[in-house]
Amino acid sequence: MDWETALDIVKDPLTLKRACSNYAEKYGYKSNEVERGLEAYAAHLFAQEEGFNAVLDGAPTADADLQESICRANDLGIDVVLQDDVGKRLILVQAAWRKKDLEEDKVASFFDSPDRLKSAEYRAQGGEQIQELLSEFEYQLKDGWEISLRFVTNARIGMNDRLLDLVDSKNARYEERDQAITCELFGESELIRHDQEMRAATTGGITEEVDLTFQAGKFMTFDVPYRTIVGAIKANELVNLYRRRGVGNTLFNLNIRLPLTSKRVNPAIADTAVSETEGEHFFYYNNGVSAVCSKFTLVDNTVHAKRFQIINGAQTVSALVKAFRRTQKQDVYVLFRLTETVESYGGVFTENIIRYNNTQNPVKVSDFFANDPIQQWLRDHLGALSGKGPVPTFYYVYKSGWHPKGATGKGIRIEQAAAIRHAFTHGPVPGYREPQQFFDRAGLYWEAFGSKDAETDSWSDEEVAQFGAALSINERLVAVVKELKANDATKDLPETKYLLRLSRYALGLVGVGLETIRAETFNDYSTLIASTTTFEKYVDPIVKSVRRVMRAEWARRQSAGTEVRPEYNFARDLAGWFEQSELVRQEALSDVLPDVR
Repeated sequence: MDWETALDIVKDPLTLKRACSNYAEKYGYKSNEVERGLEAYAAHLFAQEEGFNAVLDGAPTADADLQESICRANDLGIDVVLQDDVGKRLILVQAAWRKKDLEEDKVASFFDSPDRLKSAEYRAQGGEQIQELLSEFEYQLKDGWEISLRFVTNARIGMNDRLLDLVDSKNARYEERDQAITCELFGESELIRHDQEMRAATTGGITEEVDLTFQAGKFMTFDVPYRTIVGAIKANELVNLYRRRGVGNTLFNLNIRLPLTSKRVNPAIADTAVSETEGEHFFYYNNGVSAVCSKFTLVDNTVHAKRFQIINGAQTVSALVKAFRRTQKQDVYVLFRLTETVESYGGVFTENIIRYNNTQNPVKVSDFFANDPIQQWLRDHLGALSGKGPVPTFYYVYKSGWHPKGATGKGIRIEQAAAIRHAFTHGPVPGYREPQQFFDRAGLYWEAFGSKDAETDSWSDEEVAQFGAALSINERLVAVVKELKANDATKDLPETKYLLRLSRYALGLVGVGLETIRAETFNDYSTLIASTTTFEKYVDPIVKSVRRVMRAEWARRQSAGTEVRPEYNFARDLAGWFEQSELVRQEALSDVLPDVR
């Protein structure tokens, strides 16, 4: 079976059905069980989005195995769960394949699901898989995670005003509650568009040529140091451009790709745009839209731009598209700026424009760091570790979509590398509490990527070897979880359920144990990873010790009866981390060191 066909750009219902049939078979169902296939199709489609693509482990989406994210028996009405730990975002999906009209009450019930899911008692009614996937849901709500509720169907919903009104009303309710929850409805055409957008995003797609008309006498141009035009354009210009076939969110793909549109769209933008009294004031209330292009020409008041991208104002454009769905307003104007960057795609100047135009976004998207000397050095040098001794075969994904020619094995994304190295060298608690700080230069960026916590443009051989050791230990812990799950005698043990979620915690403790014995045993990390035999001699006893210490702490927390989900607080408890670290040190000195000398 050619699974790549499953994510071909969908052009008609038969193709969507064929894609869903392929995905049904991929996950062990019959080809005619298309609703099961639609669940998997949606999982593989949305898993390509920035942040959520960590679940792909660097593999093409059609090749990945997402069965742990696709819910099955007793799923409480949630078919797919995808999580972005760094961006603190969650996607929940329900899929429905229909030959007739889609039931409004089914859609409404799904969009109301957070009110039910925040109850631990309600989640306990679900199967083991959905309980595990949503074990931290109430905490995530309290922490302000962005939650996207996506109902997907093969039905056509674009002209169903009742369904569209339902989506609007549910979003308005969450806005009134000041909850970061967004309801989205994907019918056949919406899935087609999203598929196209994701393909464009992962291949660096941009809008090649664009014509926009400025209001006569209401614009000005600058020639140095970069050609720029600033002025007023009608909102319809941007709405029509967005709706143009094959465009949509490809307008926003440059560098940071789709995350610019992941935030909640402020309903006040849409309300103002269609207001009878305030529509004409939109130009003054809104911050406007900024775009870049490789070259533009201006004839009279019409600009023709090549390789065009909007780099600030995605919310404004999205809100206008939404507002003008039924009401076309001719007196709504937008402040618009277009800069000619010369760069054909991305580049330092373009990335700086994006960065400084989006300073309100607290999550520093990792792609902004791709041009750092240290990231380019790691891109060029970490590959020397791949497949050597105990180190798994891998390649370093220093920016979205990067895949070096001929590289094999797992793609280790920049976010994963930051979390793994920081947990091993500094402990895991900050990474669980505030993972976005890895991509804040005033936060943990240089602790994760620096040399002795200081800014650098390269690592020493020993620092590279230390990262190789951390990566190998992390893979070893993941393998332990797989072994536990595969064994009927251990598959239901508490450790089987919490160890993967707490793997970076365990990695940090292994790092503590290795540092305790290093001077009297393997001496340096280059020696430790020189051979699998040496690695296993010193690492395996520490791993066993760490698992023993964590099992005891887990049992203590459960017996105390004061925590609903012990692993959530386990990972974020700094005082507890120091206690566990000291226990590992003691075991390393008294039990491990005498045996491995």
